[in-house]
Amino acid sequence: MKVLIFTASTGGGHKRAAAAIEAKIREISPETEVSVVDGMRAIGRFYNKSVCTGYYIMATKTPEFYGQLYKITDRQELAARAVMKSNENMSRKLLEVISKHAPDVIIICHAFIGNMVSRLKAKGKLTTKTILLITDYDAHRTYISPNIDAFVIPQPQMKQKLVETFGVDENKIYALGIPTLDRFTEKADRAEICARERLNPDKPTVLLMAGSFGVTGVLKFYQQLVRSEADIQMIVITGRNIRLFDHFQRKIEALDSKSSTKLLYFVDNVEDYMHVSDLIVTKPGGLTVTESIACELPMAIYSAFPGQERENAEFLVSQNAAILIEKDVGAAQIVALLNSPERLQKMRESCRNMAQPNAAEHIFRLAVQLCSPKQLPESAAE
Repeated sequence: MKVLIFTASTGGGHKRAAAAIEAKIREISPETEVSVVDGMRAIGRFYNKSVCTGYYIMATKTPEFYGQLYKITDRQELAARAVMKSNENMSRKLLEVISKHAPDVIIICHAFIGNMVSRLKAKGKLTTKTILLITDYDAHRTYISPNIDAFVIPQPQMKQKLVETFGVDENKIYALGIPTLDRFTEKADRAEICARERLNPDKPTVLLMAGSFGVTGVLKFYQQLVRSEADIQMIVITGRNIRLFDHFQRKIEALDSKSSTKLLYFVDNVEDYMHVSDLIVTKPGGLTVTESIACELPMAIYSAFPGQERENAEFLVSQNAAILIEKDVGAAQIVALLNSPERLQKMRESCRNMAQPNAAEHIFRLAVQLCSPKQLPESAAE
């Protein structure tokens, strides 16, 4: 069996979802040939840069405009069709990639790629079975293409919208979850991690994923936390943002807060820091919040962009897995939550109830089922 996974660079979440499925397939089915391709990049450098850079600029520089565009294309079918129509001419190049790999099934981690594949199937140029992953906690209309064989959603609550609003056949919908690497769901030795990372296991710990925030805003927020004089330790991860890392170094020195702060640049073991933390302060990207849920880590949502981030945040709050914090009083909100262990415990339980640790395996089983029809294993059915 051959599996082709299409991902994209509009944020890191699509790639992390693809990596989780690839890793699981290689673990449980070594005989399966699996390839991961950045579909946007494969189509061409100009298209890839236009889509990825365009998304980044709109979401970060003109978020309100992006939010309005997001709403319009979600609510109005004609507007969504106009956006997706621009992808039609790109499907030819995507077909070249598909033909090269000759897969039995295609797993798609981005709406635009799903639309292109659907168009190829409509024209009779492709008969391969297809699975489209929705990697946010609300479904946008652009995810819905008529010739996709299966839609994988993060939570069962989303099914109603797909059926009633978008007209998706309920038999095509599988609430299997967003895939994460096993290391997020595996039980961790808190004492060992704290000893290795030189953290105090007895102090409340806040993980601040700062790399996706604006420099000025996140530094002010950190300053609020330090000046609250709460007896906590903070782990700050700036990602590949060297400018932000340098700013934090200077801020930590100015506030004399080195003893209470572990500052990190890019790391490849973020799950360790999630496992030892009591709360994560983060933007609500689909994969980041899913990894947090997998680690049973309550979330404090900071600065959600209009669009999918805001919808993710609203869903998480409705499920008691997160709180929304305000820029001016966010530090006080976090300190209050850390001082309420019963509330934190209930949020952990909510995360535990939402977690779908076997999502990657179940998605692969679904792929096998589509290629060799038979009754779905109970663990993989909705």
